[in-house]
Amino acid sequence: MDQTRQLFLGDASLATGFRLAGFEVFPDADAAQLDQLLSELLATRTPAFVVIDQALAASESRRLEEVRREGGRILLTQVPPLTRPEQMHSAIDDRIQQLLGLDGDSP
Repeated sequence: MDQTRQLFLGDASLATGFRLAGFEVFPDADAAQLDQLLSELLATRTPAFVVIDQALAASESRRLEEVRREGGRILLTQVPPLTRPEQMHSAIDDRIQQLLGLDGDSP
């Protein structure tokens, strides 16, 4: 069985904690770096647990949606800013709001 890579991409203030937990870290990564890494994981079919910060989750990454649709081999999650954990917002939050009719576009 292939070794699962553990990766963190995002705010440098969060990187130290993930490094201490044994993750490969990419401090202050941008959408281009995220795309490059996700492309590599997809191409090599490498199992991975990828943690990204909220800013990267909201970025215009081309590969992010592809990984989310694929499911299974690459587990993707996000974390809030270290200094503002109460401001956590994920893509699933938007979908739940829509399902409940609370998306703001409803009368």
